[in-house]
Formats: sequence, C-alpha cells, structure tokens
Amino acid sequence: YHYGVSSCEGCKGFFRRSIQKNMVYTCHRDKNCIINKVTRNRCQYCRLQKCFEVGMSKEAVRNDRNKKKKEVKEEGSLDSYELSPQLEELITKVSKAHQETFPSLCQLGKYTTNSSADHRVQLDLGLWDKFSELATKCIIKIVEFAKRLPGFTGLSIADQITLLKAACLDILMLRICTRYTPEQDTMTFSDGLTLNRTQMHNAGFGPL
Repeated sequence: YHYGVSSCEGCKGFFRRSIQKNMVYTCHRDKNCIINKVTRNRCQYCRLQKCFEVGMSKEAVRNDRNKKKKEVKEEGSLDSYELSPQLEELITKVSKAHQETFPSLCQLGKYTTNSSADHRVQLDLGLWDKFSELATKCIIKIVEFAKRLPGFTGLSIADQITLLKAACLDILMLRICTRYTPEQDTMTFSDGLTLNRTQMHNAGFGPL
C-alpha cells in the first residue's frame, strides 16, 4: 500500500521519483497508452497519469520525504548529543556502584564440577541448596548496589523496599546474563561455580 493506493514497488518508486524531481514527461502517441506490467515502461507520461487516476497522492510523497528528512535530522542530533556534566557524573556513579557490588567474569576464580555419574547425582541433590545460598548473596549485593545509587537512601524505607521488590529480579537476571560464556556454553555463578548446559538441565532448570 503506497501513497494512498495498493501498488507494486516498481510503480511506487516511479511515482516517488517523478514527484520529487518534478519530472515532465511526453507521450508520443495520443496520451491514452495502455499501461500494464508489460507496457508500463514504454510511456512514462501515461504511466504517471495512470498513477494519478488510481489515486496516488502527491502530498503523500511530500509527507514521506519530510518524514525521512526529520528522521535523518533526529539521528544526526543523537550522534552529536553531548552529556551534561551532571548526567556524566550520574552514569559514573551508577557504573561504579555496579562494579563494586558485582565482580566481572574475569575476576571470579572459576571452578567446575566433576561430570562423572556418581558425582552428578550428588551434585543434583545439593545444587538447589547451593543456588538458594547464592541467590541470597546476590540479593544482598543488589541491596548494596541500590544504596550506592544517588538519591536512593534519601527515599523512605517503605519506598526503598517497594523499589527493590519491583526491580530485584530484573537486576538479578541482567547480571546473570553477563556470566554466560557462549564459547563453552557455560554459566558462572557469583562464587565461581561454573556449570554447562547439561548440568543446569540435570539440576532441574529444564530446557535452557
């Protein structure tokens, strides 16, 4: 659907170019050439008239052009956007708070589990307790992170608790995502425990 009517891409492009470039065509016959998929390139004058007859709109072309100019201008303004000193300071503080409460993958002392069948059974039985312990530690770190954010401790305790309840799981998931290593298809937890996809599945996480 282009410029007010249902049309093919070819006629859309022809009509747009004709309007944007203010093209003036000439018919070498009687200005009543048959225009279809086979003959449409033989007479540009009659083809343009056919576009008008079926309802194509000049104004729609102009609006489309103005819209694209606006989009380009907005993209350019984003590229040249400079952060204010206050915003730069805020970003620095948030980044620092994250780094201080969440060690990066390279900072963890990774350790893996024995993949033998006997050890796997033992691992599967005790893994949920391990994850519960890790989750508690992660939540504590998220609370520490929040308290380092500018303005957070200035809120009432009730508001702090409400925000933490609403955002804790999202922050936890975002942090966990950074611990995935696609090359080995493994997940490394905050104490360095590293499990592959099969071990995660055996632990009861289902398909991942």
